Amino acid sequence: MTEEQGWREVGRRVADARKTRGLSQDELAGQLGLERTAVTKIETGRRHINSLELVRLAEVLDRPLHWFVATPPAAIISRRAATADQRCDPNSDYAIEDIAYDLSVLVDARALGPHPAKGALSAVRPGSEDWVVEAVATEARRLLGADAGSPLSDLADLVEGVGLFCYSLSLGKAAADGAYAEVDGLGVAVINGDLEAGRRRSTLAHELGHHLFGDAYSADWGTDTSAIEKAIDCFAVNLLFPRNGVTQQWRSLRETHGLRPAAIIISAQYRVSWTAALRQLKTFELISKDDYRALDSRSPTRADYLECNLRVTEELEPPYVATGISAAAIRAYRSHKLSAERVIEMLRGQIEIDDLPARDEIPLDALRGELR
Repeated sequence: MTEEQGWREVGRRVADARKTRGLSQDELAGQLGLERTAVTKIETGRRHINSLELVRLAEVLDRPLHWFVATPPAAIISRRAATADQRCDPNSDYAIEDIAYDLSVLVDARALGPHPAKGALSAVRPGSEDWVVEAVATEARRLLGADAGSPLSDLADLVEGVGLFCYSLSLGKAAADGAYAEVDGLGVAVINGDLEAGRRRSTLAHELGHHLFGDAYSADWGTDTSAIEKAIDCFAVNLLFPRNGVTQQWRSLRETHGLRPAAIIISAQYRVSWTAALRQLKTFELISKDDYRALDSRSPTRADYLECNLRVTEELEPPYVATGISAAAIRAYRSHKLSAERVIEMLRGQIEIDDLPARDEIPLDALRGELR
């Protein structure tokens, strides 16, 4: 990329961030203390920005400094190109791009490395038979170190074991449920933390499908999903709510508690949404169509859970940063590969600079080598 092309790309990013923030060129110019014509020239690459102006732009447009000047990871470029015809969602786009960039920094610092589980499963195809989807979901459970039928607790920790790092961020009710990107043999999933808990877990299970099937990118839009996205949704629900374990548990609960309490208990045990649990119970022919309609007419309240002696666990409450990312960032800081400020930025407010541990001593031989 030539210098001229580089400034045009910086200008394009300034314009993109300005529009996302809902600012006119006049409004941005006013906040920067510049003329509107100066902003026009910046956005077209005809006016270069000095370091102080770049810092101020980052503050006003609420973007990290590196976002304006660094080349985004290849997976993000592919995702953006492939989803160009879909609904615009800048919050999700920014989040997945920022986090993929963080992941690439940690890989370059050798704080993280590729994982062999990436792309380890044959993808579920649209129209696959139920038994095929269930078999793939069972194999995914094996990769996660789980048995074929038990509830999957602490899903974010489990998926780290196959090289997928999860973030849950508050992106807004209108944003995508989640997004996935691959960076150097690792995966990163961003979950919209504004979803209810069961749906957050379903979204992470969906992104795990993209990871294990080897997809380079994804963006999920609820009812606007493609046939492939729907097939991966089917994989996700069978991963979280498997026939093998659910059938035996349901029969015991139904006998001792009755229809509605049994449905409430089993949905809480497997930590899936009420809707997902009912659909699977119907698919497994454990409830009739009339049962389904009766249960679907009224979702459980908090009082219903308490009456069933249940306390619902809220996984992936935002902000959530993958524990493996946090550990890798602190290791990179200890070994002088990341600055304190960069680590705090990566950890998204989990700690303050004063919380960071002491850095490792640099061996004298290494210092001598640098001075030669």
